[in-house]
Amino acid sequence: MLAVKTSRSFFSASALNRSLVLAIGLFLAAFVLTASPAVSASAAPVDGTVEQCNDVAGVGGGTGAVECSVTVDNYLNLATGATSSTTSTVVSIHAANTEVQPPAATVVNSSKLIHTITQCNGSINVGGGNTICTVTVNNHITGATTASPATVNQCVGSGASTALDCVPLENTTDATVTQCNNAGNGGGADVLCRVNPSATVTTDVPITVNQCNYSSNGGGSTVECATELNTIVDAAEVTPTQTPTPTETPTPTETALPVAADTITAAPELAATGVDSASLLISAAAGALLLGLGALLALRRTVVRLRRD
Repeated sequence: MLAVKTSRSFFSASALNRSLVLAIGLFLAAFVLTASPAVSASAAPVDGTVEQCNDVAGVGGGTGAVECSVTVDNYLNLATGATSSTTSTVVSIHAANTEVQPPAATVVNSSKLIHTITQCNGSINVGGGNTICTVTVNNHITGATTASPATVNQCVGSGASTALDCVPLENTTDATVTQCNNAGNGGGADVLCRVNPSATVTTDVPITVNQCNYSSNGGGSTVECATELNTIVDAAEVTPTQTPTPTETPTPTETALPVAADTITAAPELAATGVDSASLLISAAAGALLLGLGALLALRRTVVRLRRD
């Protein structure tokens, strides 16, 4: 008995110790999980800038051509603050004065807006080179916004030995569009640059375009660059307020008065208990009579027995 008791005592203590150790382990694991900082996922690069085709030296004996384009669709909902953009880019570098099939566009979707585009700057500064680049930005804005004409700074210090074909020919500091400046100065070069006359911007989606500056300065080179900026305003969705339909007051209907039922006067017992007591009284009387008769018969038998004795 003592050995068994000792074994049970040892078992209980051992189990208790194991339970205590397990509880402490679970507590420490929970503390580590809650106290340790979570490892965050790598943040995606901040979208907002497109840069391509800058400082391209050219190909084929020092001559070459760069044809690049950027098309951006920005989307902004002023009511909700939701933003997104779709950017399509094409890069084609090939021999000068040749027509080639451009490669397929690269399309990138983002939750961020594109604000800055820089391309085709400092490129193809060799004789007979071509710089042909375009930028198109469509800002889709849902809600009330104010669009204003885009400012331009282009063809400044360009086309030293040839007539410039630039529209508009403007020199505005910190302009929305800065392009074709200090370009096409190699002698016999052509400078043809455009900004769409209806180019508009809004402070809700600021845009800066910088392209084709300091490019194609070799003899007989060409600079053909264009920028198009559009502000597309969509009316904010308005949820119509529904006017409740007036409810008609129902016409009261005449309700017939209940017909009084014939009144039946019940016996006092029936009115008080809901039970007719007449039959009960008769049964009780009959029972009492039978009991009396039984008692008389029993008494008689007793008297007879005593007399016999």
